[in-house]
Amino acid sequence: FGACLISIFLLAVTCPDALSDELSVTPAKMARIGTIDQRFQSYNVEMVEVTGGRFWQPYGSNTSNSHSDLYAYRPPIDLTNARLRKLASALAPAYLRVSGTWANATHFADADVAPSAPPAVFNGFLTRQQWRGVIDFSRAVGTRIVTSFAISPGTRDAAGVWTPDQARRLLAYTRSVGGSIAAAEFMNEPDLAAIGAAPVVYGAAEYGRDCKLCHSFVKEEFPEIMVLGPGTIGDTAFASELVTASAPGGVDA
Repeated sequence: FGACLISIFLLAVTCPDALSDELSVTPAKMARIGTIDQRFQSYNVEMVEVTGGRFWQPYGSNTSNSHSDLYAYRPPIDLTNARLRKLASALAPAYLRVSGTWANATHFADADVAPSAPPAVFNGFLTRQQWRGVIDFSRAVGTRIVTSFAISPGTRDAAGVWTPDQARRLLAYTRSVGGSIAAAEFMNEPDLAAIGAAPVVYGAAEYGRDCKLCHSFVKEEFPEIMVLGPGTIGDTAFASELVTASAPGGVDA
């Protein structure tokens, strides 16, 4: 085997032209078998980066094994920053996904004056000004917005079933200021429901039920928005169960 590798190496060194002729390809002569959306390569901004709050500390931080030490307060990012906008514009066209685990329990403060604290059943709040900042940033850098909705106990009725009030307020405000949302997921990472503010018992059946309620609401009141399937952290058996439970009637794609 070693002798074979040496022979290949010597051939490559002594006869580079011969090998290049054998291995060369001409892209212009290759048959096109498909196309990719220009926005295929896109990026995510965590909801907590927009609102500010305790978030994962940067890699390399001086942290111990204590769970609480893995987090640190992050102030809201400045989406008006000229350098940030210039760099982000170089990635356009793209989708700007504003979501993340914290989005599952973020209360949309639908008022001009932000509250001093979120309701007890939420972990944080998003102000009109902050969301308007996302919309303005998206326009400035050539992206289309993708997001997800709050699904924590504050969005549920006495039976634990999801209700669309918070999602409706966010989408209605977006529309009122001339913004648009290209697509939305029901929640972030439903296969990590235990750390994502979902009810204690929340399996594929419960997810499928709520996802279909969400799809029905969006299609009735905001039909221009595409409802996306579960964005999971891996290709597991449970992820497949979530996909099955949400279709048909729960997602568009």
